[in-house]
Amino acid sequence: MDYVIETRELTKVYGTKIACDKISIAVKPGQVYGFLGPNGAGKSTCIKMLTGLVYPTAGGGTVLGQPLGSVAARKKMGYLPELFRYQDWMTGRDLLKFHTRLFRLPMDEGRIDQILKLVGLAGQDKFKVGSYSKGMQQRIGLGCALLPEPELLFLDEPTSALDPVGRKEVRDIISGLQKAGMTVFLNTHLLSEVETLCDSVTIINHGVVARSASMSELLLQRVNLEIRAAGWDEDILAEIRRRFQTEPVTSAEGKVTLTLDGHERVPEIASFLVSRNVALYELTPQGETLENVFIRLVGASGDAIVAEDAEAKEGAVG
Repeated sequence: MDYVIETRELTKVYGTKIACDKISIAVKPGQVYGFLGPNGAGKSTCIKMLTGLVYPTAGGGTVLGQPLGSVAARKKMGYLPELFRYQDWMTGRDLLKFHTRLFRLPMDEGRIDQILKLVGLAGQDKFKVGSYSKGMQQRIGLGCALLPEPELLFLDEPTSALDPVGRKEVRDIISGLQKAGMTVFLNTHLLSEVETLCDSVTIINHGVVARSASMSELLLQRVNLEIRAAGWDEDILAEIRRRFQTEPVTSAEGKVTLTLDGHERVPEIASFLVSRNVALYELTPQGETLENVFIRLVGASGDAIVAEDAEAKEGAVG
């Protein structure tokens, strides 16, 4: 299987509002795949189509080699939605048993013990879910999603409302799942988590793909190059402006910073300076942060117009 997820112009329309417009993505096996966008950009709608909870208006695709909505594929996936609420009066173990029956899996106390240990809740299984902290509730939810030993795990804002310790705990679990060979589709607003965890990223805005790339390609699309050298003159700077389409910025320490279109242009700059007899002491390239890329692609406001009420309504029905 070349791709765990592959979509072709996946589209969802609610009335007159387009929630997702021709979304085409490809997720390789074993990746942690980041799915980003501002509020209302269509991320959750797309996940619902991939998990078979909502039918697309147009377009299509495959998940785990099966058409969207396939029962065979859904048996091999886990899903932790953003806004979930479990039965407060159940203990952690009772909740996992309940979801074992929902998955129609054989009742296996050993498997439940394994899940509790994996999500860091061993010894906490006899307490009621309502008494759990937010971090513990998030982890028991993750445990429910992991019960069927999925090949593909969808996580929709898995660290929302968690403190830094809780976020790290969930990140560590995700890293461990990837090392075990699982593919994780991660939707989150926390860009630092995406930079830390993800191999590839899709950014959507107004229901449209703004950019899909590997993390390295995304962050090296533009490079800030800091140069420490001697022998600059205005003619050389003017030629840099013309040749490399960038405006040199000189710091108080005499260093010059250039913004380049890609990492591959760094050797060109070095060769150019040497050819002009500039004494080159240091070149320090720095890729963009994911936050800078995100803002550049979606705009500072990140506003998107989506029929949120209709989306929530259909999601509840589905």
